[in-house]
This record gives sequence, structure tokens and C-alpha cells, in this order.
Amino acid sequence: MLGKFSVKKPYTVLVAVVLVIVLGVVSFMKMSTDLLPNISLPYVIVMTPYPGASPETVEMVVTKPVEASMATVSNIEGISSVSSENYSTVILEFAQSTDMNAVSLEIRENLDQIKSYWDDSVGSPIIMKLNPDMLPIMIAAVGNTQMTDAQVSEMTQNLVIPELESIEGVASASATGLFEESVNVIIRQEKIDAINEQVFAYIDDEMKDAEQELADGRQEIYDGQEELDEARTELEETKQELIDSQQELEENAAELEDGKQKIEDGKAEIADNKAQLEAGKSELANKKGETTAQLAAAETEILTAKADLEATKMHLTLELATAKTTIETSQGMINQIDAGLQQYNDLIDMITRIDSEILPALNTASSIDQVPDALKSAISQILQVDISSMDITTLKAAVVMAKNQMVDAKDAALAALGGTDGIAAMEEQKAQLAATIQMQQAAVSAMESQLPAIEENVSKLDSALNQLYQGNLTAAIEFANAQTTISIGELQLNSAEAQLEASEKQLEAGQEQLEAGQEQIDSAWEQIKEGEEQLNDSAEQLKDALQQIADGEEELEEAREDAYDQADMNDILTVDTVKSLLAAQNFSMPAGYVTEEGIDYLVRVGDKPEDIEELKEMPLMNPEMDGVDVITLGDVADVFMTDNSDEIYANVNGAPGIMITIQKQTGYSTGDVSDKILDKFEELKEENKDLILITLMDQGIYIDLVMDSIVNNVLFGAILAVLILVLFLKDWRPTAVVACSIPISIITAIVCMYFSGVTLNVISLSGLALGVGMLVDNSIVVIENIFRLRSEGYSAKEAAISGASEVAGAIMASTLTTVCVFLPIVFTEGITRQLFVDMGLTIAYSLFASLLIALTVVPAMAAGVLSKTKVQKESKIFGRLMEVYGKILELALRFKPIVLVLVLVLLVVSTMASFSRGVAFMPDMDSTQITMTLTMPKDTPLDDTAAVTDAVVEKLMAMEDVVDVGAMASSSSLGMLSGGGNSASNETSVYVALREDKEKDNLEIARDIRKSIADILEENQAEVSIETSTMDMSALGGSGITVQVKGRELDTLQAIAKDIAAIMDSVEGTTEVSDGLEDSTGELRIMIDRDKAIEHGLTVAQIFQQIQVKLADAASATTLETEIEEYSVYVRHAKDIELTRELVKSLEIDRTMQDGKKEKIMLSDIASFESTEAPKAVNRIDQTRYIGVTAAIADGYNVGFVSEDVETALRNYDMPSGYSYTMSGENETITDAMEQVYLMLILALIFMYLIMVAQFQSLLSPFIIMFTIPLAFTGGFIGLFVSGSEVSVIALIGFVMLSGIIVNNGIVLVDYINQLRAGGMEKKEAIITAGRTRIRPVMMTALTTILALSTMAFSDDMGADMSKPMSVVTIGGLIYGTLLTLIVIPCIYDLFMREKGKKGKNGITEVEEDE
Repeated sequence: MLGKFSVKKPYTVLVAVVLVIVLGVVSFMKMSTDLLPNISLPYVIVMTPYPGASPETVEMVVTKPVEASMATVSNIEGISSVSSENYSTVILEFAQSTDMNAVSLEIRENLDQIKSYWDDSVGSPIIMKLNPDMLPIMIAAVGNTQMTDAQVSEMTQNLVIPELESIEGVASASATGLFEESVNVIIRQEKIDAINEQVFAYIDDEMKDAEQELADGRQEIYDGQEELDEARTELEETKQELIDSQQELEENAAELEDGKQKIEDGKAEIADNKAQLEAGKSELANKKGETTAQLAAAETEILTAKADLEATKMHLTLELATAKTTIETSQGMINQIDAGLQQYNDLIDMITRIDSEILPALNTASSIDQVPDALKSAISQILQVDISSMDITTLKAAVVMAKNQMVDAKDAALAALGGTDGIAAMEEQKAQLAATIQMQQAAVSAMESQLPAIEENVSKLDSALNQLYQGNLTAAIEFANAQTTISIGELQLNSAEAQLEASEKQLEAGQEQLEAGQEQIDSAWEQIKEGEEQLNDSAEQLKDALQQIADGEEELEEAREDAYDQADMNDILTVDTVKSLLAAQNFSMPAGYVTEEGIDYLVRVGDKPEDIEELKEMPLMNPEMDGVDVITLGDVADVFMTDNSDEIYANVNGAPGIMITIQKQTGYSTGDVSDKILDKFEELKEENKDLILITLMDQGIYIDLVMDSIVNNVLFGAILAVLILVLFLKDWRPTAVVACSIPISIITAIVCMYFSGVTLNVISLSGLALGVGMLVDNSIVVIENIFRLRSEGYSAKEAAISGASEVAGAIMASTLTTVCVFLPIVFTEGITRQLFVDMGLTIAYSLFASLLIALTVVPAMAAGVLSKTKVQKESKIFGRLMEVYGKILELALRFKPIVLVLVLVLLVVSTMASFSRGVAFMPDMDSTQITMTLTMPKDTPLDDTAAVTDAVVEKLMAMEDVVDVGAMASSSSLGMLSGGGNSASNETSVYVALREDKEKDNLEIARDIRKSIADILEENQAEVSIETSTMDMSALGGSGITVQVKGRELDTLQAIAKDIAAIMDSVEGTTEVSDGLEDSTGELRIMIDRDKAIEHGLTVAQIFQQIQVKLADAASATTLETEIEEYSVYVRHAKDIELTRELVKSLEIDRTMQDGKKEKIMLSDIASFESTEAPKAVNRIDQTRYIGVTAAIADGYNVGFVSEDVETALRNYDMPSGYSYTMSGENETITDAMEQVYLMLILALIFMYLIMVAQFQSLLSPFIIMFTIPLAFTGGFIGLFVSGSEVSVIALIGFVMLSGIIVNNGIVLVDYINQLRAGGMEKKEAIITAGRTRIRPVMMTALTTILALSTMAFSDDMGADMSKPMSVVTIGGLIYGTLLTLIVIPCIYDLFMREKGKKGKNGITEVEEDE
């Protein structure tokens, strides 16, 4: 269909081709270039700074809580961590399908929950999603021949880095080796002592006044003793006077007793009279009560009777009113019923009169004058108008109309009354209401007759009640007279009683006077006693005062010592205090605004010192003591500038310099960003003539080299494929047609790549290079068929249409089978999927493009180009080849079992031979850069490490292929990513830039480097590791062998790690074995004796705090801002700067006792010490500690085999209880990746079989074709073995791809056999004929693919290593598989197929299959 359309409308095809070319050019120019595909790694790193904390402290305080919090995050699959000095790193692994943005939010929420439990010293956690863009794309070195180190650092910070970070696509540029100056404030003990001398002198002056006060107090005590003796004499005279006054007082008391007796007798007589009066009052009250009760009872009875009558009267009155109301209501209802009935009856009467009188009269009258006047009056009333002027006809009509209205009104009234039944009900209701009125009227008459009798009885009760009130009044008067008599008697008794009370009061007054006199006498005696006691107390006080004077003199001395302690500047002017005071004094902040006349003025408080001298004069505190001046910073400390030259190291081509690490932003092309950076370098060097900028590592250059290599391979492969066509077809016309299909297919694939987001990278371009050889297969099959038909006499157009349609189904099936091998990649996981999706898409795009071109462009071009084609004679060589092939095929069909057995044996042998070389993840790729790590013995000073590194750099610079060398002090990669990390003084990183046209590969150069620096390493006991593949995909799989030793106690883990390292070192093939303790540091363990410590009131935690303060690193207290730069100010105490382990043992621990006094205790008195090793970092995985024991693989050994040997050797190791180990590293990565590829291969085979079943409509034919796959695998394994390549993940991808290619030969061969058999040819003859006929297209397609891939297989360019295993597998598989397919497939076909066949749809021939 497509072929017919393209042949008939060639210009449409031409327009489409031109459009594709334009789109392809634009797409290619806009596509970004990267080293690798866009890889989204499901990892998140949580970094938490904890300045000054040891690894174990970081683990306990930060790492464990973070791990526990992260364990609940969605889709998490693994947690590992590194607790280093000063910071914690927790690495979270998630499932591949996880939404990393959503996970990041969840992580942040969990971290916010635990941050409140940390103190202020723990920094805020940093969340980083791990991706390849975190790795630097370029490492450069900066230098200047005319500048000092400080000037170069300043230029780097202020010029180079800002310029680089301004480039679009650059995420950050960080510098290593910057020269930094700072201000050191070193507190000196001798200066503190000088201030203390002034303070103590002031305290001594204050104590002199107190001594004088004590002497004055002693003299005052002596004077007080003389005054006490005089007071004792006065007390004796006062005692005699008191004895005389007591005798006189006793005589007056006897006279008062007689008067009291007379008063008591009078009181008794009055009491008797009162008793008699009380008896009379009681009797009168009883009588009064009885009479009152009787009168009250009578009154109650009368009032009750009256109330009953009044209630009866009221009830009758209400009943009477109710009855009258009922009569009135009933009468009103009767009137309403009568009115309704009357209205209805009136309407009836009026209608009747109209019918009987008025209408007959009007009918007989010819004019109104003939109508009787009585009727006229009635008619006027009915019509409510004057009828005198109306004619008879109008009047008659008006009367009829009025009658009709009345009839309607009557009917309406009748309906309102409920009809005739309603009228009857109303009549009945009217009768009931009349009966009710009659009954109520009788009741009213009866009630009106009862009212007079009730009113008469009420009047009688009122009269009786008046009589009762009069009797009550008489009784009350009699009782009042009796009460008056009693009251007069009481009054007389009260008067007598009052007289007695007056006499009694006089006696009491006399008694009180006597008592007052007695009290005065007693008081005087008390005063005398108190006086004596006071004299005695005063004597004692004077005695105590003398003792206090003596005690005061002792206390004065103690106070002097306490004052010395409290005023001691050693405790006041500590490092922390000086830091706080500097921060408080070095202050300048805006406080707000004031407004004057509409103008705002900023108010700023404070200022900052601008130089060292001003900083020295900064006041810290005012002791407010006479003779003691205000204390300044210079009074207590040395203040001076310093730099970090002894802490940094950077060497660029043998001279000092600064290293710059540049990272790109996600989503930007690595190649584009690299080019922009290089352009910026040139621009900066032009503006600054003396500026030196050297590129030590550049992914962009590497990408360019790799891309150029792959593009060259594509071009040469296409040229070789065209040569094969010329060789077989011997005509330039069909060759030109196929040759044109190659670039068109490639451009179409590039357009698809651009719009699907596939970048130009090593993987995608490798897929494009692999597709070059395959994308001509469809065009070859089509053009060969057209060429054959043209040779048979068909016209050009007929041959083009028929040739394309005959093979359309076959090439469509072959294309689908090739493409579908990459479809299962969607079911794989991890890095395998992310790496090879681009390759699968690129190959699929190129093959689908080639299919479309083969069915459209090729027929359209063939119809024009082949119009004058001459019949070509068959080559004699090819003819002989076909004869030889025919004989071999006949022989193979006779000995089919032997052929099949030999093929099977060869498959098994080749597989075993290939795997005998071991397995690998990715092949090593050559590059123009090498990275080295130089490690010196532990605790080597940075100066010594730098000197050895300088010697190594000098050796490297002398090598032929080396262009530039840069070295710097090492720091952890994670530390560099976080912008920090502690550099190791015994380790440096060296970057070696090589020539692009170097004569040796990286492995050879690495061996030369080891030889050239061997003497330096041996002399200095140094080690060096060389990484030759730092920027390729091999780094993604890790390297070497790693054994993770898991457990709880670090000491036990270290011991196990040493044992396992010894075992690994004994295994053949391992090298550079590390027990994980190289990254450890010396440790001084202080074991506190708790019993001794508690005797001094100290806990282990308190001792730890004091030691930690002394050992803590200096932190910036404030800044010194000058016109040029800003400097950090660091405060330290001189005695804490040079602390050693021996000095730590002699430290003094301060302790404040309960009485406030301070005590100093030697640390050695309460602790013991032990020197050991501690790791610089505590590693954890799945919340369990581990130490990684690592080993590199020696040259000539395979990581898979060596890993197996190591695992076997470790099986005999007896692990302690609670401890375990797991194997990890490159071998585990290989195993995981290969499992994914195996899954991909199995699914690919299933998909291919199902596609062929759908095309052939047969189960057996596809089954026969599938036997081509093991044949191709045999060739692939042979190719790997012969080339000396390992079975890698890349090689397995080659097998997956090979399985999709090789079945195409089987499809072409089996389909043609079926066609011949369908045409009536005998089975064996059809097999031989099909083989001889299809050998040319089969060999053509195979050779074009083989030669196209040969450029990659034999190329030594950079980037070729990546695709070389795939090329080797594909070439080997196609060579062996194609040859064997022409022999083995016919044998298998002969075994399974019957004799007869039939033609199927889509150009695919179906045959009957054996049961």
C-alpha cells in the first residue's frame, strides 16, 4: 500500500524527505550533549553539621535519631550512614518508582519533629537528592605569576568564581587551597596575673579598714564592764522599798472583803422577789393564751363559712354568665343560618317570578309601555337601572341575562350551603340550637333564684364576726391591766438591784486599785529580775564580743582569700567570656528611624574596629576598683594576624595555586556548559594577562572525544555497508538507493530522539552506531526483491510496487522482532533500566525509520533509478559459492542428528570458555585524565605530605603524555559536596591531564607512573591508588571487593576487620587490601574512676564537659572589617593551644564545694588512661554499625572469580555472636545488573516468538526460526573468547540485541521455503532452492551489519571501549549465526514440517505442521 502510494506520488515522498532533513538538522543543533543519559537515582542524602563533635557523639546525638525518623518514610528500601567528625551523613535508598519531590517533603517534616530535641550546637539538616550532576564537570587550577598567594586567593574569590557562577548552566564553583587570613586573640596567663596583682592590692586596702574597726570594738567592750558594776548597786536599794509597799497593800485588801459580803446578801433578797413576779407573769400568760386561742378558733370557723358562701356565689355568677353567653351565641348562629337560607330562597323566588310573570309579560308586549308598572318596578330593582328608555328587546335580553346570573348565583349559594343535604343539615342544626337556648334559659332562671339566699347567709356571718371582735377587745384590756401591775413590781426590783450594782462597782474599783498596786510591786520585782538578767547577759555579751573580735580577725583573713578567689581574673576572663564581650562590643546595627520634616533618618548604634590596634584597645570590662584601670583586649591577650598557609596545599604544574571545582545545573548540557566555561577562561585570560587557568579535568572534552569517535564509526560503518552492496549488486543504481536510505533513516531517528527527550550521549550514540548496520537491512531486502523482479522483465514501477509489497510483511515482522528485544527494559529496575532506555529508543527509532524508508522512499527512488537497469549476469564466484552451499546443505539434510549435536556441543563449549574469563560490570574506558590519591603514614604532617606530593608532581610533569598536573589536600567527597569536610593531613589528590593524541592508553600510563614514583613511595612509606576511569560508566558499578562487617562494639568490629583483611590478603588476585582502619585516628581513652570522682562531688559528664571545653576548636567570635577585607577573629587560651596527650593527663578539674569554695583536682587522681585507635567515621547500614574491608583486583584477574574465592575463604571464619558480614562491591553490582538483563532477554524471546506467531499464523514456523538465537549466541561467546573480553553487562545487552537481529535471517529463509512449497514444490527441493535463492540477501544484510560494526569493534578511539563488547558479540553472532542458519534451520525445518503448504496473508506463507 505504501509502496504503491510512494511510486505514484514521488514528489510527496520528496517533500516529506526534505521536511525530515530540515527537522533533523534543527533537532541535531538543539540537542544537548552529555556523557551519560539523564539518570534519576532514588537516593537522598541528609547531612547534619555538628561542629566539634566526635564521630561517636555525632552517631549518638544525630545519626541514630535521624535514622529512626527516616525509617517510616514512604517507599524507603535502605538506610546507611556515616558519622564523621563534625557532621552526620545519612543516605536513604528508595524504590525506583518513588516520587522524590514528595519524599523530600516527607523527610523535611520528619526532621522538623526531631530538631526540637537537639541543642543549638547541632546545625540544620541539609537534604540533597543524589544525581550525577552533583559530581563536578570540570576541575581547574588558578594561578598568577605576578601575585602573592593572598592576591591570587582574593582574585579567585572576587573575580574568577563570580564570573564562573554567572555562566548559564553552572550551579556552583568552589575553591580549594584559598589563602585565608584571620585575627588570633591568644589569652596570656602572664597578662591575667598582672591584672590580678592590681585587683588583689585593692582588696588588701579594703581589709585595712576592717582591722581598725575590730580594735575599736575591743575598747568599747572594756568600757561596758565598768557600767555594769554601778547598775548592780542601784538594784539592791530598790528591793527594800518594794517590801514596805507590799505590807500596806495587804491591810486594804481585808476591808474590801467585808463590803463584798453585804452586797451578796442584798442580791439574794432581790432574787426571791423576782421569782414571785415571774410566777405571776407565767400565770397571766397562760390565761391570755387560752382566751386568745378560743377567740381565734371561732374567728376561723366564721371566716371559713363566709369563704365557702362567697365561692358558691362566685361559681353561680360564672355559670350564669356562661349560660347567657351560650344563649346569645346560639341565637346568632340561628340568625346566620336564616340569612343564608333567606338569600337562597330569595334567589329562587326572583327566578320563579321572572319565569312566571316578567318573561311572559315581556314576550307578549311589543313595547315597554305595554309592561305593567308593577313589573317595571320589579325589573328596575332586578337590573338596578332605569328601564324607561330601553326598547323591549334589549330589556328582554337584559332580564334573561339577569336571570342567568341569578341561576348561577343560586347554584353557587346552593353549593356553598352544601347542596340540598347541606340545607337539611342546617335546618336540623337550627332546631338543635333552639333547644339549647330553651335549656339554658331554664338554667339561668334557677341560678338567679339561688343568689338572694346566699347573700343573706353572708350578711349573717358578717354580724357574728363583729360580735367576736368586740369580745376579743374586752379580754385584751383586762390582760393589759394585769401586765401593768407586774411591770411596776419589776421596776422596783430593778431599782434596788441597780443600787447594789453601784456599791459592787465601788468595791471592784477598790479591788482594782489594790490589784494595780500589787501589779506595780510585782512589775518592780520583775524589772529587778530583768535588770539582774540584763546585767548578766551584758556580761556574757561582752565576753562573747571579745570572742567575736578574735573570730572576726580570723574571718577577715578568710574573706581576703575569698575575695581573691571571686576577683580572680582567671575565672572571669575565660575564652567564652572574652568571645561574648568581643561580640557585644564589636557591634553596629541600625536601631530604627527618626523623622524630621518628612525625611527619615536612620539611627545606627555602635561601630566596629577597623584595624588590629583599634581591636587591642577595645574595652572588655570595668572592675570599678580604685587603682585598677578599665581592662582592654590588649591587657589580657596578644592580638595579631595569621593565615592558613600551614593548613592548605595546592600544586599546579609544580607551582602553588588554587583548585576550582565546577558543578553544572540539572537539565543543562554538559558539553554546552563546558564550552561556555572554556570560553569564559579565555575571556578572563585576555582581560588579565598574567592569569593562569589550567583545566585538569573536563567532562566536556571527554564527551567531544567520545562523540567524535562514535560519529566516525557511524560514517565508516555506513561507507563499508555501501561497499558490500556494490559488491553484491554490481550496479550503482540500487546501491545508491540503499545508500540514500542510510542518512534519511538516521536523520529521522534524530528527530524522534529530540522530541522524546533523548540526549546525545555515549549510550544513545552507541545505539545509533549499532543501528547503522541494521537499518539498511530492510532497504536491502526491498531493493534486492525489486532488482530481481526488474531482472525478470517487470517494468520499473511494477517491480517497485510488487517488490515492496511482496516483502512488506517479512520486513515488518523482522523489524518488530528486532525492536521488541528492547521492550522488556521497562520491566527491569535500577541503573540497568536508566542506562539502556536511551539505547533501546535510539535503535527502535532508527529501525522504524528504516522500515518506513524501505516501504516509501526506496520504491519511489527505485521506480525512477532502475528504469534503465540491465540484467546483470551472476558472478562466477557467487555461482560456485551457491553450488558448494547446495552440496553442503544436501549433506546436512542427510545427517541432521549429527549436525544438531555438533551445534549443541559447540554452544556449551563456547559458553563455558567465555565465562571462564569471568564477568564484569562495564568495560574500562580510556580518557585524557587520570586521578591519583597519595596516602602517607598516619599522623604525617601536611608539610611532609606536600613535599612528597611535590616530588611526585615533578615526576609526572616529566612524562611524555602528561600535559598538566594539579594536586591538593584531600577531603571526603561528601564533605566537598556539602561545602566542607576536614582535609586529611596525610593524603592528597592528584589530577593528571593527558594529551588528546597520547601514544599509550591509561592503563599503560598508570603502570609507567607507578614505576617512575616507586622510589619516592618506598622512601617515604607512601601508597598511591590510580583511577584510570573516573568519568565513564564503569564508575557506576563500583570497583573491587567490599566486605561489610556488621556489629555493635567498635573495638570488636575493628578486630574482626583486621582478621578478614588478613584472609582477603591471602586470596590470590587481591591487592591494596584495606581493613578500614587506615581512616582511623589515635585515641586517648580516659577511664574515670566513678568512686573517686564522686568523693569530690563530680560525675563523668561534668568531667567530660570541662575537658571538652579545653579541647574545643576555636570558633569565630566576631569579625574585623577593614576597607579591603573582612577577617574572622578567633579566641584561644595560650595554655590550650599546644595540648598533648601528656598535658591532658595533667589537666586540673575545677569543682565548687557546698560552702562555695573552689577545689582543683588532678585528672590523673581520678582517672586512668589508655592509648588506642578510633575510626574517623562510624559507618552504619540498616541502623547497624559496620566497617568496610576493601580490596582491589590485581591486573589480570577477574572480579567475579576473585569474589568467589574470597567468599569461600571467609566461610571458615568463626564470627562472634551478634556479628556478621556481607559481600558487596562490584561483584554484587554485576550480579544485580545481570539478573535484570537476563530478565530482559527472557521477555524479549517471548515477545519475539509471539510477534512471529501473529505474522506466520503458525506456532511451529516461529519455533523453528527461534533456533537461530542459540546459533547466534554461540558465535557471540566465541567472539568474546577470541577477543579476550569478559562477559559484561554491555556484552549481555549485545546478546539481547543479537537475538532480535539474527531471527531476521530465519524469517527470510523459512518464509521463502513456505512460498515455494505453497507453489507446489517438494519439501526438500524447496529447502535447497530457498537456501540457494536467499543466500544473497541473507549474506548482504549480515555483512552490512558486520562491517558497520567492525569500525567500533576494532577502534582504539576514546568511547569505543563502551560499545566494543556489544560490537564483538554482534559480529561474532552474525558471522557464526548466519552461516549456521543457512544449514541448521533447513535441517530443523525438515524435521518438523509436513509436505504440503498454503499461502497466507501479508506475504507470509503458512504450511501444515507436524503433530
